[in-house]
Amino acid sequence: GVPQFNMSRADLGKSFVDVVAELCKVFPSKGECRKMVQGGGVQLNKEKVTDAMREVTDADLIAGKYLLVQKGKKNYFLITVE
Repeated sequence: GVPQFNMSRADLGKSFVDVVAELCKVFPSKGECRKMVQGGGVQLNKEKVTDAMREVTDADLIAGKYLLVQKGKKNYFLITVE
């Protein structure tokens, strides 16, 4: 029941806001993503995101190919990196 998105491994290294707002459409806009990050309402792999411009890298991947994004308390999104 978790919405899933796919992204290319070539897109690793882009900023968090680019990945979740442009590539995967977890957020409707970059502005909303930044506001939620500033408000402390966004997590990547169960760790709070404090900088919307941080890079998403290989080190963030779970099992080498997954990213778990949490928006608010109950909205989870799984991103598969191929």
